[in-house]
Amino acid sequence: MVPQDIIGYIAGFFIVVSIFPQIIKSYKTKSVKHISILMLISIIIGTVLWLIYGFMVDGMPIIVLNSIYLFVVSYQLYLKVKYEKR
Repeated sequence: MVPQDIIGYIAGFFIVVSIFPQIIKSYKTKSVKHISILMLISIIIGTVLWLIYGFMVDGMPIIVLNSIYLFVVSYQLYLKVKYEKR
């Protein structure tokens, strides 16, 4: 593994982990009023574009971490839709 890949994995790890407190809070409180659906959709679009770029340049850190991030942000979007109906 080359040094830039290590930096890529570390950076991606911190980006993915950064959303976990929000997901945990949303899940525990069942409150998502403070979360913008447009923000979540923008993050999802950006993440999909990063994934496409990752495949184009064969960047494994980009592909791996953005795949995980896409799943995590999609789960937050799911919570937003589920709990906003209340």
